[in-house]
Amino acid sequence: MKAIYKKLFVLLLLLPAGLLAQSSLSGVVVDSKSNQPISGVNVVVKGTQQNVTTDFDGKFKLSKIKQGDAVVFSFVGYNAQTVTFTNQTNLTIKLQESENQLQEVVVQVGYGSVKKKDATGSVAVITAKDFNKGAITNTENLLNGRVAGVVVTQGGRPGDGAAIRIRGGASLGASNDPLVVIDGLPVNNGLSSINPNDIESFSILKDASATAIYGSRGSNGVVLIKTKKGSKQDGIKVSYNSLTTLNTIAKKVDVYSADEFRNLITTYVPSRVSLLGTGSTDWQDAIYRNGITFSNDVSFRGNLLKAIPTRLSVGNTSIDGVLETSSFKRNTIALSMTPSFLDNHLKFEVNANYATEKNRYADEGAIGAAISFNPTFVNYDPNSPFSGYKEYYTLNSPNNYTVYGASNPVALLQQKENRGRSNRFYGNIQTEYKLHFFEDVKAVVNLGYDRSQGKGTNLVSPNSRSGIYNAAKLGYDQNTWGNSTNTLLDSYLNYNKKFGQVKVDLTAGYSYQNFESESYYSTNKLLPLSEQKPDVVTSPGVNLQAYYSRLNIDLSDKYLLTVNFRRDGSSRFSELNRWGNFPGAAFAWKISSEEFLKNSKTVSELKLRLGWGVTGQQDIGAAAYDYFQRYNLSAATSGATYQFGDQYYQLGRPEGYNRNLKWEETTTINAGLDFGLFNDKVTGTLDVYSKTSNDLIAYVPEGSLQNFRTAGFQNIGSLTSKGAELNVNYKAIQTKNSTLSFNYNIAYNDIKIKDLGGLNFAQGSVGLDLYTQIHQERLAPNTFWLYEQVYDAAGKPLEGVYVDRNGDGQITSLDKHAFKKPNADITMGFMTNYNYKKWDFSMAWRTSLGNYIFDNVNASRSFLSQSISDNNVNAINNTTVDFSNTLFTQKRAESDYYVKNASWLKLDNVTIGYLIESPFNVESSSLRLYSGVQNVLTISKYKGMDPEVFGGIDSTIYPRARMFLLGLNYNF
Repeated sequence: MKAIYKKLFVLLLLLPAGLLAQSSLSGVVVDSKSNQPISGVNVVVKGTQQNVTTDFDGKFKLSKIKQGDAVVFSFVGYNAQTVTFTNQTNLTIKLQESENQLQEVVVQVGYGSVKKKDATGSVAVITAKDFNKGAITNTENLLNGRVAGVVVTQGGRPGDGAAIRIRGGASLGASNDPLVVIDGLPVNNGLSSINPNDIESFSILKDASATAIYGSRGSNGVVLIKTKKGSKQDGIKVSYNSLTTLNTIAKKVDVYSADEFRNLITTYVPSRVSLLGTGSTDWQDAIYRNGITFSNDVSFRGNLLKAIPTRLSVGNTSIDGVLETSSFKRNTIALSMTPSFLDNHLKFEVNANYATEKNRYADEGAIGAAISFNPTFVNYDPNSPFSGYKEYYTLNSPNNYTVYGASNPVALLQQKENRGRSNRFYGNIQTEYKLHFFEDVKAVVNLGYDRSQGKGTNLVSPNSRSGIYNAAKLGYDQNTWGNSTNTLLDSYLNYNKKFGQVKVDLTAGYSYQNFESESYYSTNKLLPLSEQKPDVVTSPGVNLQAYYSRLNIDLSDKYLLTVNFRRDGSSRFSELNRWGNFPGAAFAWKISSEEFLKNSKTVSELKLRLGWGVTGQQDIGAAAYDYFQRYNLSAATSGATYQFGDQYYQLGRPEGYNRNLKWEETTTINAGLDFGLFNDKVTGTLDVYSKTSNDLIAYVPEGSLQNFRTAGFQNIGSLTSKGAELNVNYKAIQTKNSTLSFNYNIAYNDIKIKDLGGLNFAQGSVGLDLYTQIHQERLAPNTFWLYEQVYDAAGKPLEGVYVDRNGDGQITSLDKHAFKKPNADITMGFMTNYNYKKWDFSMAWRTSLGNYIFDNVNASRSFLSQSISDNNVNAINNTTVDFSNTLFTQKRAESDYYVKNASWLKLDNVTIGYLIESPFNVESSSLRLYSGVQNVLTISKYKGMDPEVFGGIDSTIYPRARMFLLGLNYNF
């Protein structure tokens, strides 16, 4: 017993000495080939909770480390390295790239994540190294052209959102927008309020085996956005980004100059020569300007209270549009906290975002007016009653005018003030608990909230052309506001267990999401109170609920099986058709893990994927409440009434409805190949797919006296989409001083209407009763539907002469034919990145082939009657130079002459940068300065302003600016 006491006594004496022996370890982690520092490397003392991550210069410091401790260095894409601490003071760790980086990339999937090597569906991952460079002021700009089969069409106006299409969409009358999920919160309000510098990665789910877990939300693909998070390392890291751009007009519409217009009027309308002025004005120059963009944001990243990894960012963006008076301002605050407790059994993720946006909307009618207004006029007329702006008018009596011709474009901009302001808060709290008594099971609860509030004012001067000419001659003053709320509850259980060579991953859960909105508008506050008609519209809301499950089975790390099932309910359908079932399945074979390829020096990765799934569509816009039996009341002051005694009562008119409206369903089959060659020097994916959408929801003609209406929404027919996609990454150079990489993607998509129950119906009206597009069986949606133009021997179109296609001796609507389509057959994207020592260079191209445009800029203007010569002897209008090619006297908008090849090749961005290490003598800091050009070059046969037009109808779009940029990134 005394011997035991002596040993314990000695042990107690040695214990403080052991504690005192604790030391610190510092060093730097670099790439073994390039010797460049690697930031974000996890440095962990094995068997403890002590860990840090390397800073921006690859440096780290561990305190309270004991001799003999094993220190593990790990980072995505590199082989982990373990070092035993033997009182070293400073270390240089050289990490080697993994032989197969593809295996290490983690992708988001619905309600979880997997390693890229284990993904069975068609999933594209875009991280910071893949993002577009340059003047990035909205989130969509980051991925435009970067993913095969994903087309992003960005508008030109400041703060404008973008239309995203994944594999061409899947519907006729319902939404073709993909589902967007931000940190687990599905959102409907667009992405303009998100600071792109807060984005860490995108995961894009393209096939139904991947999207089926989202059921009713996944028919058009899913975009999963992950934002940047905090760090577990001590201290605070600060990142500051600043961008300034000069925004200019890249191209204008080609119209007649003042002298050319004088010759035109003298030649073709000599009776109007007296209406010519003595000036010379380029009205497009008068409405466009050079704008400035300022974008600044700062983020703080660290470990709050040494227990809560936290990131806080504040951003400000201000954009002057190239169209006079248009502007956009955005302020954002984003907070993310990811603490964990109970030895990582209990984890929280808190995301909170707040954004304010201020818009001034220019009257875009000024773009068309600038094309048409008389170029021989000057802007100012001292005798004009319109605050001195030149207009065509006659004075009937004091304060009573009749106006003619096109409006003064400058007046349209300066005499109207249309402003909007919105506030948006969105975020979520996700709790994950790994059961202590059963660690193979974790429970996840995700609560989300998205609230938007918007206000608007629209003021028109009483001295403007429209202000004087309206009924009250008072001008115009309207107020609007609107609120929308999106609440989410997602809860699921996940079971993950390995049984020998078999891994099982099972997820099952429940989802609840509710959308509500209301809006208010006033007609004209300047009218007498008795004539004002303010209105408040409260939406019945949309409620979505679902039960979902997914099973992943991994056999011997070679054979992977995924099975999804989701049962969805939507309040947009009656109880008869409210619920839908959406299954999905996928299989993957890691061929490179087989013995015959394991030691291959050529093939480093090869995986075959096969997928099948069914998804639904319930985002049906105007048909959202079509199953209700509704009545529409007549207007309170001017509508029809019924007299009962001395009282007059509003009348209620029954609305048409369709109680049998049900889900659209899209079935997708996908086959894919993921590959890596020559130690992943070349990596890529190849996919082929076929999609069929059944029970399409479309707005179609209905029989008279059948349903209180002549047209309405019905489930009718089917749509097919077939295609192929290829994405290739090539690391051409990887040396100590330089790296060169290329990314190329190409996608082919063929979309056609398979069945419409024998119906054909026109779409996309251009002008009064003139329809230019049609939905028809065996054709692409929105195919142009026009008369076939006849040309003379010199190739000039003969006015009003069309091909009698049915041979009945007369030209009627039965002679119209299908002629081209707006959607492209092939889209491509190409990016190159080159680094030499501290210099970097990037360049990004995009192309679209096989798409056509209906040129409504010319179709609606380039003719004499009611355009150049106006419909009154008191005005003349300018037009586009295309009039010289046709000499049309009448509007001929139903001629296929105006359908133009709009294939294009664009150089989107060129950027060059330089890195300064430890500027201002601040250790562990870096400063990157960069400059470049956005929207550099467009090559196309199309002669209009821009061939990239969403929907295929060019009607004077807001021009996309060419931007000259200067920016910096400072990290310390």
